[in-house]
Amino acid sequence: MRSFTSLITLVASSLFVLSEARSVSGNRVLVLLDAVSEKDNYIQFWSHLEERDFDLTFSSADDAQAQLVYFGEDIFNHIIHFAPNSKGMAQHKALNNIQLVDFVNRGGNLLIAASPEATDNVRALAAEFDIEVETDKVYDHNAYKEEHDKIVTDKIVGPSTIVDALSAPILYSGTGLVVGSLPLSSAVLNVGSSGFISDSYSKRREASPVTLAATMQTRNSARVAVVGSLDVFSDNFVDAEIESYDKTGNEEFINQLTQWTFQEKSVLKIVDRLHHKENETEQLDWYRVKDDVVYTIDISEYKNDKWVPFKADDVQLEVIMLDPYIRTTLKQVPGDETFGRFESHLRLPDVYGVFTFKVNYKRAGYTYLKAEDRVSIRPFRHNEYPRFLTAALPYYISTGSMIVGFLVFSAVWLSTWGKEPAVKKAKSN
Repeated sequence: MRSFTSLITLVASSLFVLSEARSVSGNRVLVLLDAVSEKDNYIQFWSHLEERDFDLTFSSADDAQAQLVYFGEDIFNHIIHFAPNSKGMAQHKALNNIQLVDFVNRGGNLLIAASPEATDNVRALAAEFDIEVETDKVYDHNAYKEEHDKIVTDKIVGPSTIVDALSAPILYSGTGLVVGSLPLSSAVLNVGSSGFISDSYSKRREASPVTLAATMQTRNSARVAVVGSLDVFSDNFVDAEIESYDKTGNEEFINQLTQWTFQEKSVLKIVDRLHHKENETEQLDWYRVKDDVVYTIDISEYKNDKWVPFKADDVQLEVIMLDPYIRTTLKQVPGDETFGRFESHLRLPDVYGVFTFKVNYKRAGYTYLKAEDRVSIRPFRHNEYPRFLTAALPYYISTGSMIVGFLVFSAVWLSTWGKEPAVKKAKSN
């Protein structure tokens, strides 16, 4: 933890030094707060991040000297936006919504915590990622602690690649979210069956499903997480006792959510890929129609601070020329201790042209994989066609029968030629 000025000095002197962060995308984090003094509310959260080798820089959202880029290079790899009430960010040259969206487009990751009193600027920022922030509080008729707006929930609805099952429920106080229809975004945490959202608590209010935390992974695999509560991250909520539990599941939930957001888990990469003819090893730029080909791709997953073999049964290969001519599922075969190997044996289509071997793997929570190899598929040469075709057997038989018939006819005709005049001469005598 250090001042913004000292961080710029450090970055300028070590722009080309490799980071040893556990996150595959870097360890530099900018924390934006409504006031720097508020950081004392989340001491345990900061401690956990520092234990994971993150380098935190705290800044007020209204600090005019705050920057995201220094000499064309990103100063930070991740941003924690804990400033839902700051009104000056909309006019900030470096921290306005346009700059934050550009930061994500360049591959940066963003964690946003909102509140019922969040400014329109924060709501507009969340809307850029297909997530809307409500204006009212979330209440619960049954699952609450002390007050109905301090709700207790364990309803994890997102994929396990983002947040897995928790050992204790989460204590939550804040607003709700509305997740859009884009397949890139997904809800992670919902209120219980007796929860609802309203401007005030009422016993007559009917329960309705409300999303409390949501995520989005952009097409460049940058990650954004939005939580409708700042209190979820606070020490008071982390250490609070709830019914049947000595401690809430907030700490576990926060750790899993930030691990995913800052790309410490569910990160995939393609190690290698290869295609060649059956019983050969050389990769070619061209093949012949109906060739038997082997396609292999190696994929690693970043898990528990190391690269391990990725395991799946839904990785598909497409052989495309405008439209897919072949779509097949790759089978996992023995690989290495750091990557999983997927393989397919296929026969190329009986169509010549320029084709693409394409693996486009997109699953909720995982970084997206895309591998493309263009190859030419040529027709048979004149001397590569088989001498005889079984499909032409009827024509062979008809031709042979015609020849045999012609020969028989010729033999019969020749054997009887000249006999008829001799018979007539004998009769005349």
